[in-house]
Amino acid sequence: MPPAGPAPRLGPAGQPAARSGVPVGALAALGLAALVAVLDGTVVSVALSTLATDLDAPLTTVVWATIGYLLAAATMLPLLGWLTARFGGRMVFLGGLALFGLGSALSALAWSAGALIAFRALQGLGGGLLEPTALMLAARLAGQDRVGRVIGTISMIINVAPALGPFVGGLLLATGHWQWIFLVNIPLCLGLLAIALVFIPADRPARPGGAGAASAPDSAGAASAPVDAVPAADVRGLALLTSGYVAVLLTLTRAGQSGAGPLVALAAVVGVALLAGYTRHALTTPTTPAFDLRLLRRPGFGACLAVMSGVGLIMYSQVTVLPIVGATRHGLHGASEGLLVCALGLGLFVSMSWGGRISDRTGPRPLVRAGAVVTAAGLVTFAFTHDRLPLAAAFALFVAVGLGFGFTASPTFSSVYRILPPADQPQGTTALFMSVQLSASLGITVLGLLQARAGGDWLTWLFGLLAAAALAILALSRLLPGPPVDAAP
Repeated sequence: MPPAGPAPRLGPAGQPAARSGVPVGALAALGLAALVAVLDGTVVSVALSTLATDLDAPLTTVVWATIGYLLAAATMLPLLGWLTARFGGRMVFLGGLALFGLGSALSALAWSAGALIAFRALQGLGGGLLEPTALMLAARLAGQDRVGRVIGTISMIINVAPALGPFVGGLLLATGHWQWIFLVNIPLCLGLLAIALVFIPADRPARPGGAGAASAPDSAGAASAPVDAVPAADVRGLALLTSGYVAVLLTLTRAGQSGAGPLVALAAVVGVALLAGYTRHALTTPTTPAFDLRLLRRPGFGACLAVMSGVGLIMYSQVTVLPIVGATRHGLHGASEGLLVCALGLGLFVSMSWGGRISDRTGPRPLVRAGAVVTAAGLVTFAFTHDRLPLAAAFALFVAVGLGFGFTASPTFSSVYRILPPADQPQGTTALFMSVQLSASLGITVLGLLQARAGGDWLTWLFGLLAAAALAILALSRLLPGPPVDAAP
């Protein structure tokens, strides 16, 4: 996931609570819920080979267990505003927990690759609700005087979670049963559900009738300002966008399999037509579209969107492929299979901690430029030396890649809140989160395609492609904002 920026803008239904009586257990539970939701986007990556063998399916099919999760999570983002206004933040959070837990239980019972993909998509629907809603509720419970610290802590957990997924997956896979990757979520969900019911106060949703139809309670239970009208959900746009993008990804997946023929061409035509239909819809609809393309008219936002798309592609491709590298090139198994991903996460933890703060003085442009150069250099190095690089050297290399890569992500995301006016920031945040999820699923799909088609050189091709994406980020960096006006000398 992209680094979360400032605390979510809360409407009257989510006014921050006073500092006194802040339920620390509830805040910890919300942070854990966000962590688990993001973690599960990558936790399966370490088990791809095992799943392919046990479910008798090619890797190009099994990777859809991760792709389906990411796409389902992305699908929920445009609906979050409508769901929160209609049912209230706590109810949406509880619903996300229920879907996530149900999807986890069913995934553990999957009897085929198709069943696993379907159940992982259900799990992703719940995960897509958990992360942003947990941030919103945490901000409300923290209070104005602690919101920055609380959200900053949860955001840091979320940012590093994708890199922890393979490590956690390796620990659970060491039991000898891949089902534990999903079963472990069930007691977690039940415990989080109990904590949420006890400690998170209910917020009163709006009535479908119009603005001011209801009032939301503050931390003491007293009524506050009226809740706005329930916003319209762009169901038509979301259907066009999601189905079109899935058709494009299926095109790439089928291209990696033999005997595809006319099916590939048909999927490509359908996908392009649906995406073109969405583009027309997004530019002409009188309501807010699911993925607001009209924000591209804002100077600098298009560059931010493109950079974060590159971030999603590079990040999730590495997180998915490095456990495979650890197992096949270095003989790592179990928890150690995710060692190289942990190296990447170590670098990310350091650079993401500092990137946003430094960019408050310098703007994102110099940081993204330097980070893209370091990232591209590291990825090119690995592309041509992966077959002879010692494990210790590979570990050090990916720490360096993580250090550089974090400086491309955090400053770019934070800059959106200087580019867009407050009224456009919720739509801008949704667009950035969706761009990361969609590009992440594209990267994993391309990984499967190269593994199927590029033979023994597939790692060289993959990391060469990721290095090219980092160079594209470098080119885009000149379009990002410079130093903030109040920070300029």
